[in-house]
Amino acid sequence: MLPPLFKKIINFFNRFPEIGPRQALRLFFWLVKQPEENKKEFLESLKVLIESVKFCKYCFFPSLEEVCSICSNPKRNEEILMIVARETDVLTLETTKIFKGKYFILGGLILPFEEKSLIKERIKFLETRLKENKIKEVIIGLPFTREAEPTIKFLENILKKYSKIKITKLAKGIPAGGEIEFTDPETLKSALEQRK
Repeated sequence: MLPPLFKKIINFFNRFPEIGPRQALRLFFWLVKQPEENKKEFLESLKVLIESVKFCKYCFFPSLEEVCSICSNPKRNEEILMIVARETDVLTLETTKIFKGKYFILGGLILPFEEKSLIKERIKFLETRLKENKIKEVIIGLPFTREAEPTIKFLENILKKYSKIKITKLAKGIPAGGEIEFTDPETLKSALEQRK
């Protein structure tokens, strides 16, 4: 019933995280019903995003510059580095306005049936940064979930080699099974202040 082009676009929406077939259809029909000017604006923004987006060369946060606004901010403490799983974790942590260090985004978790090359590549880069001797503390800011445990252990084994670096984790203000992305700012603030 639907033309192949429509199916192709719906399929593309269906590949978005947390979007199922029904939401993909809704997104498609919502987009189709938009006024012409909104569609053009969307396409222009998407074109700029595709052509211009880069990943910060220090933390891997998406940016339009080579270095993101956090890594280029001279007021941020470069001796403290927090390792997080996703870009959304950075955004959520920034809402607390308490963390003044810098971030390192793994790009996900080391899960049994998922591609690990991106994470392993980033971890190699992390080790290069740790060898520079600027970092004095690394905070493991990963979720308290069973899925995150292998990644936490993997990181701890790597970080053990750097005896001069203090290794801490967020305090358990974040509930077991809780994702940083969905944690309220007050709980995150408490977890940061009470890290061990």
